[in-house]
Amino acid sequence: MDDAGKKKRFLGWYFRVPVVWRILAGFALGIFAGLIIGPSITVVEPLGNLMLKLLQMVVLPLIFFAIVVGFGSTSIFEIGNIAKKIFCYYLFTTLLAATFGLLLAHVFKPGLGMTFAVGESVANNSTKLGDTSISDVFLNLFPDNVIASFAKGSYLQVLIFAIFFGLAISCLRDSKDTRVRDAVRAVYTFCEGGAEIMIKITQGVLEYTPVGVFALIAVLFAQRGLNIIGGLGKLITACYSGYLFQVLVVYGFFLMLFKVDLRKFFAKVKDPMLMAFATRSSSATLPLSIKTAEEKMGISRSVCGFTLPLGSQINLDGEAYYQVLSIFFVANAMGIHFTLAQQVLLAIVVTIGTTGTAGIAGSGPVMLLAAMNMLGINPEPGTVAAAAFALVLGIDVILDMGRTCINVTGDLAGTTIVAKSEGLIDWEKWK
Repeated sequence: MDDAGKKKRFLGWYFRVPVVWRILAGFALGIFAGLIIGPSITVVEPLGNLMLKLLQMVVLPLIFFAIVVGFGSTSIFEIGNIAKKIFCYYLFTTLLAATFGLLLAHVFKPGLGMTFAVGESVANNSTKLGDTSISDVFLNLFPDNVIASFAKGSYLQVLIFAIFFGLAISCLRDSKDTRVRDAVRAVYTFCEGGAEIMIKITQGVLEYTPVGVFALIAVLFAQRGLNIIGGLGKLITACYSGYLFQVLVVYGFFLMLFKVDLRKFFAKVKDPMLMAFATRSSSATLPLSIKTAEEKMGISRSVCGFTLPLGSQINLDGEAYYQVLSIFFVANAMGIHFTLAQQVLLAIVVTIGTTGTAGIAGSGPVMLLAAMNMLGINPEPGTVAAAAFALVLGIDVILDMGRTCINVTGDLAGTTIVAKSEGLIDWEKWK
């Protein structure tokens, strides 16, 4: 047997196991290695960082090409109908998540009674909304310079530009001017090829993901140990209670309303759910989500090619629970009590704020900090807010796994509902 054959045989077992199970195995082995080996395991951290860099490398072009193809493949009238439905679904479910997060905050009261050895007095603590207006948030969604948006990794701005680009293709691809029609169809063909190429590259990156997951988890548990759970049990329990409620009650209700078999739905989407839980990245899960929607659920590419990339950027129900409950955790630790009006505004701020969160693992704390600042809670060094915020960051990986899983599940649920309402599902694949 030649060297190539020996190598293929040696690695065959690795590639025969589905990537989602390899990722979970890497996660479990990472916990074990981190606890047993200890701090010296940090030498493998570059392997985890490499995974994150590879994922970041493919995200922007994948989003751009997928959105352009999703828009450009269908007539402008069909796109408008699909867009209207999916935007309403995404906005409504995120607002529900923020509202139920408020209810859970009152039930679990995370952070209440915690004490911190820092110099800030809580006697005069109060909170107010920041000066950032809704119009500013809205205007920041649109790029001033598209090239700069790509260079800076402004995911939502790239997505907005891709929508305009795809809409233009959709309008012009059937132009009566032969020259324009042929040129636009050539551009669409290029983008279609680009989408396939990026999905293929991403699938290759995913083959490395189990190694990266092992490295990151091993370092985390080596540095923090089992004490990362500590006194944060209430926050973790509250967040996961919200995640379960969103999946079983909210998504379950909408799916049943549209007469989708819940048992079959969850059986089909289990792989993207597990992938999202293990990688903590909606963007990394996107190729698997699209593949699942097309091959296992029979959903047309003209629907899932638009709704899933869009959902990975703006439909972040798990993030809404995380932000509301984490803000209450910090506020309770500081002795702050929100009024009813402030709680309503908090739900609105979180709903709008989560729209701009990128689907890359680790972005949650950044958006949480922004939401806190908008509410007048500034975690400056040496303050109670800073200490409480640091504790949230310490267990962010645990919360992030659940919220990313919920985000991806919500994308697939919304895609299924919209596809059924448009008659763009092959029900033979559900039998």
